[in-house]
Amino acid sequence: MNDLPVRIRPAEMDDLDAVVSIHTAACAAAGAEPDAVGGLLARFNGWARAIQLPGKTTLIAEADGEVVGVLSMESDAPGTALELSQIHVRPGQWRRGIGGRLHAAYVQSLQETGVLTGLAGVWEHNDRARAFYARLGWRPDGTVETNGDGLRRLRLRLEV
Repeated sequence: MNDLPVRIRPAEMDDLDAVVSIHTAACAAAGAEPDAVGGLLARFNGWARAIQLPGKTTLIAEADGEVVGVLSMESDAPGTALELSQIHVRPGQWRRGIGGRLHAAYVQSLQETGVLTGLAGVWEHNDRARAFYARLGWRPDGTVETNGDGLRRLRLRLEV
């Protein structure tokens, strides 16, 4: 691992293009099909909501002035589990400590709000993501959801 100096900050709407680019590239590198135009539009709209809506927090990782990672979290109600909705790092920056720094900011948010349980979902076939979460102490809680394409998403839990 080659750690970079990374700055973590709240996302702004000016970051939207970079966030969608990172998410799209990370999904493609993990083997997801390229987005059709409608899928890309949905991705833009989803990230715009994650950046703007109350109850949602989106963090950016910057290295050398470039956005290289993004994390989104949300809570349905104050004092309940804080869900790590998404975490993505630009594929050329994998294994450089960026995802770990974003995750540390998420854990700090848990601690600051007094919420001691984190939830996340991970696609069963995404071995890289599953290993990342396992290294950080996340464990499957037994909940499995299957999407319309038959892909299974495992729910993970982190106790802080």
